[in-house]
Amino acid sequence: MGNIPDFCRNLTETINEASYQHLSECWTEMQIAEFLRIYLPLTILPISLISNCLSFFALRSRHMRGTATAFFMLILSVLDPLVLLTKNLVYYPTFLAADAILCKILYFLIYVVGYTTVWILVIMTADKFFAVWFPLKVAYFCTITRAKYVCVLLIAMTSIISLHHFWTIASVTHPKDATQHACYYDMSRYALIQRIWRYADFVIWCFLPFILISALSLLIIYKLSQKRKVQRQNHIKIKQASIDPNPTSKPKRSSMLEINNSEIEMRSNQTQQIVRSRNRHITFMLLAVAGVFLLFTLPNSIYFVLESTYGFNKEPTINDYYLWRRYRRLKILTILMFQLSDLQHAANFFIYLLTSGKFRRSVLHICVSIFYIVPTVLSRTKQHRTSSKRSSSRRFDRDQHETSSRSNAFETTNFIQHSRDTSNNKPPQKNYLYSYLSSTSKSTTSELSQYDNKHAPI
Repeated sequence: MGNIPDFCRNLTETINEASYQHLSECWTEMQIAEFLRIYLPLTILPISLISNCLSFFALRSRHMRGTATAFFMLILSVLDPLVLLTKNLVYYPTFLAADAILCKILYFLIYVVGYTTVWILVIMTADKFFAVWFPLKVAYFCTITRAKYVCVLLIAMTSIISLHHFWTIASVTHPKDATQHACYYDMSRYALIQRIWRYADFVIWCFLPFILISALSLLIIYKLSQKRKVQRQNHIKIKQASIDPNPTSKPKRSSMLEINNSEIEMRSNQTQQIVRSRNRHITFMLLAVAGVFLLFTLPNSIYFVLESTYGFNKEPTINDYYLWRRYRRLKILTILMFQLSDLQHAANFFIYLLTSGKFRRSVLHICVSIFYIVPTVLSRTKQHRTSSKRSSSRRFDRDQHETSSRSNAFETTNFIQHSRDTSNNKPPQKNYLYSYLSSTSKSTTSELSQYDNKHAPI
């Protein structure tokens, strides 16, 4: 059995007689690996969602949009959180793993979105390389319309490359828990395709983009340094030409022409500086994003090459303590390498903040707007709730009033109807008496009127 660590000596006799494959599950390395595997994606994902939302609205502002590179950055702010969302659905057991069709769709989306994100970085670098080396042709080639066409073509190409996942991916039983399922390659039928695809994925996702971005970035930096040297030399020449050693020897007309030419040259230099300042922050942002991509993918690339060459991340077949100790430690390194490559999808926002003043101002404006909008929305919702409660209470009171008035009206109509019925049911003698009294009153009034006519004075 070999030497057993001190923290595993308190296990039962049955576990002590088991292999190191089971014993290694109680080691600290295993606990650290599980902790990183569970909590690192849950930490990176919300940061990516919030930061990329701010990047999306900031890049859509009037100060940032207008170039093809800004459009590509806008697309990146949408795709970066999608990469992490689709990967987290694979990291954690969900209901999607129980259905084979959902597993196929999920793996297809993971690779399409991941490849599109990486190759948009390559296209952004190529776009800025073209703008730096061929500035006169930028207005024709590097347009937003062409950038949209390039994005559509790129998504179509990555979809074709990732199409094989619809028959190579299946819903398999989890190796540690038979009641759960996981999405993985169908190794019983497509083991060779999975082995080939592993190297193809490394070339498409990491190796080729790494070489292209590093080469184009170096060429951009070289051209910018050359332009800066030429600008310094031209500035020195202009200063030397502006100094006139013999001002009285030249005629007045030539001096006026020189003054006008110098003013025109100064204005043209100012306009060129304004144009350069507008494009400079985009260039710095792009170079910083490319540098972070190279920084985060280089360790993963080196690790993949070493692991594929020496196979040190495979489970040991010998029941040896040191081999299993190394295997558990390399598991921690594997998780860190994968999460480091995912960290770039949350880091672009902070790169933009550090390298571009216009982006910082746009984000500050958005934060101030949110700071003022959220209390207004909350107050309006509160007012709406109170007004709805008041209107509902008024409606309830009105309904009660209507029901009470209807009941009162119904009672009065019943009372009138009842009184009419009772008056109609009275005996007819009272009617005769009423007619007799009325006739007698009429006769007496007629007699009195005749008596007044006789004895009236003439």
